Amino acid sequence: MRMMCTTILHVFTLVALTTLSAPTAATTTFAFIGTHVSHSDNKHKDEALYYLQSSLPSTIDCNRLSKSYLSGKDKYRSDDEDAPKITQNELLLELESKLDYDGRISSKVLSSQPAITSDDDNNENSEISSTQHRCALVTILGLPNMGKSTLLNALLSDDLAIATSRPQTTRHAILGVMTTDYSQICLTDTPGIIGNPAYRLQEGMMDVVNGAVRDCDVFLVVTDVYSGGKMDSDDDNDDDNSLEKMGIGEDMLMKLKQSQRPVIVVVNKVDLVADTDESAYTNTPVKAIQTIQKWRSVLPDAFAIIPTCAANGPDDQGVVALRSILLANDPDVNVGAAIRNLGRPVVGMFAANLGGMPTNEEAKAILPLGPPLYHADFFTDRTDRFCASELIRETLFESFKKELPYCTEVRIETFDESKRYLDEESSDGGSNKTKNKSMIRIGAVILVERDSQKGIVVGKGGQKIKDVGVDARRKLQAFFGVKIFLDLRVKVDKNWRDNKDKLKQYGYM
Repeated sequence: MRMMCTTILHVFTLVALTTLSAPTAATTTFAFIGTHVSHSDNKHKDEALYYLQSSLPSTIDCNRLSKSYLSGKDKYRSDDEDAPKITQNELLLELESKLDYDGRISSKVLSSQPAITSDDDNNENSEISSTQHRCALVTILGLPNMGKSTLLNALLSDDLAIATSRPQTTRHAILGVMTTDYSQICLTDTPGIIGNPAYRLQEGMMDVVNGAVRDCDVFLVVTDVYSGGKMDSDDDNDDDNSLEKMGIGEDMLMKLKQSQRPVIVVVNKVDLVADTDESAYTNTPVKAIQTIQKWRSVLPDAFAIIPTCAANGPDDQGVVALRSILLANDPDVNVGAAIRNLGRPVVGMFAANLGGMPTNEEAKAILPLGPPLYHADFFTDRTDRFCASELIRETLFESFKKELPYCTEVRIETFDESKRYLDEESSDGGSNKTKNKSMIRIGAVILVERDSQKGIVVGKGGQKIKDVGVDARRKLQAFFGVKIFLDLRVKVDKNWRDNKDKLKQYGYM
């Protein structure tokens, strides 16, 4: 046992020491036990490399290391001063020319370097591979019931996330990916921000939000026209300035400012305050103008504040303008034209440093350069099982009132898709008798917290659960495009929302 531990320590020992160098810069110091590693290019200016003397076997003589290493000077110095140095782009180009296998995603080499392509590549592929490709992780934030999921579906032109009129419908982070030849935008829909979680389920939902905030490149803050308060109030202590009412919360606002990452604010539901029967974009409603100006005072550095009506779908003028900003790297996108379709610009709609409506160059600058993270036909990281459970849960939110839907959870126990593609297989000259035979069999359990809730869900003579099954099956058939056989059952899982083990099992923690 002692020998095994010694071997493990020899291979994996890494001591990380953090010190503070004058006057304020933090210096991270790494100490390794093992073979000396040379670095030809010093890119980590705040890191010092030490090698510690050890009683363990080693392939180097620590005593002959120069004092410059031990003092943190001349970090990553190579023993061979004449060793050639290689830049990141050169390494990328070299790997691009050597690595080639099935399913590999192109690295999208920057246009500042010559692209490595084979003679068989056509001109179109050569142009794309040498384009400055941009890839961004965009996190959608906001209070419950602001229309975040509806906006995600509108941007993607597909119903990926469930959306109801009830707050807190979304419980998980839902990833949806927009991919073009020049850009990849990874949109993450998050649960609504809850200031004071009432039970562990809500705590898990807030952990999801915080995780999405840490990992994103651009923030998409979704609010509605009612978050702006009154602009004509004479009271300096007007409570309308409350950040909770603004739809973000003080803690989240601080995180946005400290991150120093681009922020786009979406003022949703502008159609609800339209002054006439005309489009809300023909004459921007006064209430929407007030909300835009209020948000500009809260987030003065926000790149843009865009009015939208996401419920109108992907062709809504506000949604089109927002999508144009996110895809500004594409040569066929005209950001200015899309924004002009919103009508007369409102004061505060764009950051002061832009000097007016943003250009394509200014819009794409908020998106980082980089290769795509996912394949071109990748849409979401969520499985069909997950989507099925969400659609059934959406039906529960629409079918029951008050607190009951919040006490329910849907678990997919069986998902048999062995007959899902029968029609496609029979399309190659097969008999018509086998047409319309494709089917998915789904067995789901609806969990509730109390026996009384089970009775409500089942209904008198089982009528209510039957109605839920009919509506859910209709949604599932529209989503999967095949016939659905749905078997629903109801079980009691007492206090599952506050049970840590259950929440881990259900994917909330």
